[in-house]
Amino acid sequence: MKLLAEGRASEIFDLGDGRVLRRFKRGGDPGFEAGVMEHARAHGFPVPAVHEVRDDALVLDRVDGPTMLDAADLERHPAVLARLHAQLHEIPFEGATLLHRDLHPENVILSAGGPVVVDWTNAGAGEPAFDVALVWVILIGTGEPIAERFARDFVAHFDGWRAGLDDALAYRFADPNVTDEERARLEPMRNH
Repeated sequence: MKLLAEGRASEIFDLGDGRVLRRFKRGGDPGFEAGVMEHARAHGFPVPAVHEVRDDALVLDRVDGPTMLDAADLERHPAVLARLHAQLHEIPFEGATLLHRDLHPENVILSAGGPVVVDWTNAGAGEPAFDVALVWVILIGTGEPIAERFARDFVAHFDGWRAGLDDALAYRFADPNVTDEERARLEPMRNH
């Protein structure tokens, strides 16, 4: 198996037949994640199809293309991400709204067939303002000028997103994968 990508929490391997193995490094609940993905897919949301659930991994459709941030079309992509959030937040889930809780530009692959949202590890139910604010927090935390511009252009598509900012900051600070550098960049926001 060839390693295609690696993140903080998982590795993606090519299985060679149009499918990939997404193996969790630690934690995660592949069964829950697969269920959430299939729920989103049943509502017309663009996610890879799930072929198999294993104890520590998922077998998914392979989606080829750059991530939204790699493609870096700052004139168009913030609006595309905003539309994805709006579409997602129309899906009911556990008595509330379906949230991805990590739907930032690096988790959107721009395939030949359109954008596809990956990495549903953190998905759950909640308030849309939290999901939008979390994108802001994640992108501002990078300290990268292109990510910061993307964040500003993205949140410009939403009214009331700041209502979720305090919860998004608390959620991000509780994440053990967040680096000390990210925490230092985000700390000034916690005091305002």
